[in-house]
This record gives sequence, C-alpha cells and structure tokens, in this order.
Amino acid sequence: KKRTYLGPTSMDSELSLIMTNLARVEKSSFCFDPFAGTGSILLTCALRGAYCFGTDIDIRVLRGRSDQENIFTNFRQYNLHKPDLVRSDNAIYHRHYRSHVPMFDAIVCDPPYGIRAGA
Repeated sequence: KKRTYLGPTSMDSELSLIMTNLARVEKSSFCFDPFAGTGSILLTCALRGAYCFGTDIDIRVLRGRSDQENIFTNFRQYNLHKPDLVRSDNAIYHRHYRSHVPMFDAIVCDPPYGIRAGA
C-alpha cells in the first residue's frame, strides 16, 4: 500500500505474497506475469529474489504516469532489480511462451476481469 505507483486494479500486497508462495517462487527463480499491470506480482517475486519478466496489453500502464510514478520506481523504492517488460497481447502471441523445455520457473498472474480492467 506504500508503493509509489498504484492503479485502480493493483493487487493487494498480502494476496500477492500468498500467490508467490503458492508458486514456490524463490531466489534465482525466473518468473513471468503475462498481465503485469502496475507490477504488484512482479514486485513480490523480486522481493523473494526472483528475476522478473512481465507483459501487458496496455502500454499506458507499463509506462506509468510519469518518470516518478511507474513500475520501475516501485522496484527502486525497495532496492530491487528492475523487471523486463514487454507490451504484448497474450491472446495473439501466447505461442511465443510455449516450449518443450520449461522457460519459466513460475507463471504468476491476476488476469483482467470486470469493468475497470478494460484497455
């Protein structure tokens, strides 16, 4: 709740911690959030020592409100390595993440739903 950059659909920090615990995220895990939004899940993965990769369809959310309010400022706030972010439509490009060899140690996400999540 004290993060610099929050949005109307940002996930609650306690729930995000529970989700990363269920996904068994640990130090040096490679984690992916296909619906990164404001980076709530990526932040908790990074707090556990994971490398983070996220995508979102809405470039405005990934860019943030300004240079002082974006996903990267949240990571700087907690002295964490910044995540790699890509603007992507997962409905179209989901084939890029499929592989016979596991690419990620954990895929943790909160898919969009409801009226407030429309891009």
